[in-house]
Formats: sequence, C-alpha cells, structure tokens
Amino acid sequence: MDESEDLLSKADALMARHRTARPDPDIPVLQEVVDVSTGTDDLPVLTEMVDIDRTQVAPRPQQAQSDQPERLRAEILAALQPEIDALVEERLKERLEPLVEKLFWDLRDELQTTARDTMSAAITRAIDREFARRKSAG
Repeated sequence: MDESEDLLSKADALMARHRTARPDPDIPVLQEVVDVSTGTDDLPVLTEMVDIDRTQVAPRPQQAQSDQPERLRAEILAALQPEIDALVEERLKERLEPLVEKLFWDLRDELQTTARDTMSAAITRAIDREFARRKSAG
C-alpha cells in the first residue's frame, strides 16, 4: 500500500470513529439558530418541560461511574468534531495536494509517451504502405 492510500485509510478510520460519537438522544438540545445581534430583549427561552420517565431504574453507583467516562468522552468528541474535521481536512490537503499533483504530472508524461509512440508507429506504417504502393506501381 502506498503512502497516499495509507493516509486516506487512516483518515477514513479516524472520521468513522468520530462520526459514531453522538450525544445522548434523550437529552433535549436547542436546534434553532437564533440571531441575538438584533439588540432586542426578546431572547428565546427554553419552555418545554422534559418529563423523565420515573420508572427507569437508576444505575448503581459503580455502573454510573463506569458509564460516565464513556459519556464524557462522547460529549467531548461531539463538541470537538468540527475542529477535528477541519484539522483532518487541512492535513489531508497538505499531504494529498502534492501527491495528486505528482500523480497528475506522471500520468501526463505517460500519456504523452504513449501518444508519441502510437503516432510514430502509425506514421511508420503509413510510410511503409506508401513505399510499397509506389514500388508496385512503378
């Protein structure tokens, strides 16, 4: 596996790992973007009451403590996801642009060589046919 494929597979794995980290779906979140630069005092307020199902069994203290690091990790990763994505994109751009440019020029050179060889062979055949035609006519 060459360096560019290795880099891409690592980037895909990193992005896939972070894509699965989502906040707890039971926690309500504000989904409406509000422009507060208008200068009014009429700011939106969360008014919806969330009724937590009281029939749920509370986790035992040791279970809550063991779940807490994973939940904290997921929350941190979700909060950092935009920065992580930007960093990955920046690094990929830094590393991939030179590789893509090199591949482009290598491919261009190879295509020129192939075209030159094809044209040379076609011209040689055409000249040979013309010589044979003149020889048989003359």
